[in-house]
Amino acid sequence: MTLIAKPVVKDQYWIVTDGTTKIGNVVADGSGYEVKLNGIVEHCANTADIMREHSIEFERKRVERTKNNTPYAVWPTSGKIYNSVLDIKRKLHLYTKSKGSKCYYAAGYFNIQLNGVWQTVFCPKYIFIQRYQYDGPYHSQADAQQHLECSKTINTP
Repeated sequence: MTLIAKPVVKDQYWIVTDGTTKIGNVVADGSGYEVKLNGIVEHCANTADIMREHSIEFERKRVERTKNNTPYAVWPTSGKIYNSVLDIKRKLHLYTKSKGSKCYYAAGYFNIQLNGVWQTVFCPKYIFIQRYQYDGPYHSQADAQQHLECSKTINTP
C-alpha cells in the first residue's frame, strides 16, 4: 500500500494519508525528517529514505501559471508588476516596480510634451502624466509615433 504525503508547509510539513484517512505526518527538522505513522516516530535522513522505507510518495503542489497576472492587462508594461491600480479619471493602468515602492508608472506608450517638445515614452512615471500635457496610452511605439506625426501635420499652419 502506497501512502501519500500532502504538503501543508512547503518543504517543512506534510500530512500522510492512505488516500482518504490521515495516518500521520512528516516534519522537517534541522537534522533530517521526523516521520510519525500510527503513533510511532522515526527519524530519516532524507525524503528518499522515507519513500523507500515507508512507501510514502510526496505529492507536489501544482502551481497554476497565468499568462499575465495583471488585472488591467490591456497596455504593455516592462518588468514585474506590483500594486496594480486603475486611475478611473484618466483610464490608466498604474503599477509599481517593487512591493514597497511608492513610485507609480503608467502602462503603455505615451506622447508627452516636456519642455515644449513632444516625446514618445514607454511606461512613464505617473507624476509626468499628472504634470505635463500627454496623449495616450498606446499599445505600441509605432502607434504612438504615428499619432504624434498625424497631430503635427494637422496643427501645422
